[in-house]
Amino acid sequence: MKSSIRTLTLVIGTLAGAFLGYQAAMTFIEQSEAENKSLPITAQQGLQVGLTALGAFKQLSGISKHKK
Repeated sequence: MKSSIRTLTLVIGTLAGAFLGYQAAMTFIEQSEAENKSLPITAQQGLQVGLTALGAFKQLSGISKHKK
């Protein structure tokens, strides 16, 4: 892979991840403020979201692998 394509892929992926993380955080904050609660999700729900994200990353990495 060319160095420029690799760099562009890393930059776009980083920006997309940061944007999605920001949007998720803002959604949690807005939900919490609307309901006057300190935490919009429980620790168990947070763990479930994290594990789901890891599963998605695993599937995405599987897409890029070449099968012989």
